[in-house]
Amino acid sequence: MSLLQIRDIEARFGGVVALGGVSLDVPEGMIFGLIGPNGAGKTTLINMVSGLIAPTAGHIVFDGACGPWPIAQTVRRGIVRTFQQTRAFLGLSVRENLRIATVHSPDPGSIDELIEACNLGDVLDRTARDLPYATLRHLGIALALALKPRLLLLDEPAVGLTAGEVERLGALVRRWNAAGITVLLVEHNVRFLMDVSQRVAVLDRGRLLFEGTPEQCQAEQKVIDVYLGRRAADADD
Repeated sequence: MSLLQIRDIEARFGGVVALGGVSLDVPEGMIFGLIGPNGAGKTTLINMVSGLIAPTAGHIVFDGACGPWPIAQTVRRGIVRTFQQTRAFLGLSVRENLRIATVHSPDPGSIDELIEACNLGDVLDRTARDLPYATLRHLGIALALALKPRLLLLDEPAVGLTAGEVERLGALVRRWNAAGITVLLVEHNVRFLMDVSQRVAVLDRGRLLFEGTPEQCQAEQKVIDVYLGRRAADADD
């Protein structure tokens, strides 16, 4: 059963077509990967699903309800996102950040589970701006998880991480998914995405190029051509 259905989504900014009629289904309980060259429209799609921007055309269905909705309503429905640049209260401690997040959670309570799940136990009293980069990324994800999402949108969570940090992130993503969270993962680190995802969609220049299993994706010649050809040098999303 699809938790998220994206139907004929278009995004136009002046004369630029960022998305040209994309349709996708994200089954409940799945880690669904979304890849594509720079400028493919990945971040634009995430922005629309999360309610940050409105589509020019098309609609989004989440758990049977037809959207899209403004971002506050989207969060209340159970769709929560992270950002490429972590959004936290940098002048506050990790503990204070988590307390603020759990106050606004639909199921407020102990933050111990979040602390343990995101490996934050040793830095609770450190100011967020003083955290190592990877730990700050984990804090951003913990703040999203505090809102008890049914669908977690991860926008480039592995950017800037070392190989070991990426491996630990993969283990965390699988853990959250096993706990019942559906994940839509946008990521340039193709090896990481293929390793954790159960299904993959590929965007190219605002259109759906391919959808299938990671194994099918890696064997698909048109996907290989997009990544190895000159399109990979196009402008960012």
